[in-house]
Amino acid sequence: MKRSMEPGVWIVVLGMLFLFGVIVAALLPDGFWESGKNRSASRNPSSVVGSNAMTQPALDGLQMIPVAAVAPAATNGSGLVMLQQAPTVNFSGTVQQISEQPQSDGQLHLWLTAANGQEQRISVGPGWFLKYLGCPLTHDVTVDGSGFSFERGGTSPLIYAKRIRMNGRICQLRNDEGFALWSNKLR
Repeated sequence: MKRSMEPGVWIVVLGMLFLFGVIVAALLPDGFWESGKNRSASRNPSSVVGSNAMTQPALDGLQMIPVAAVAPAATNGSGLVMLQQAPTVNFSGTVQQISEQPQSDGQLHLWLTAANGQEQRISVGPGWFLKYLGCPLTHDVTVDGSGFSFERGGTSPLIYAKRIRMNGRICQLRNDEGFALWSNKLR
């Protein structure tokens, strides 16, 4: 007498086959799922010179800010472009305006008026992180600090604050490479 399999046994067998397929797919090389054109680029590192996650378009309107700028003709002989550290700039002045930029990066931006009357725009960090550090921002307070600027020239380039001092308190916002200390990317 020939018996057919019960429905419960079929479910278990199909589940095992599905699980086996997932395991096989996970063990395949990374380039297996890419199209032929992209697969050849992933095998030849010199064909993707200078590309990294920070220079690619970001998802959901978020934008990563590269800390190191590409040196025009500096290579290390392997075809990879060497990066150079973004210049550090100092800033100081009286806070004239504080605004949050939720549509771009969710950070607080300061507009400072320096002693010579020149205006500077500083990207500080998220408000929650400043509260956590005990560095609340207020209008008409004098601040100074250092940061990174990625714009070449211009009348008022945006400065990404590395550290800021207000009311005698120094608040560290980014590390020496420019990565935000509030980011989970450092963990």
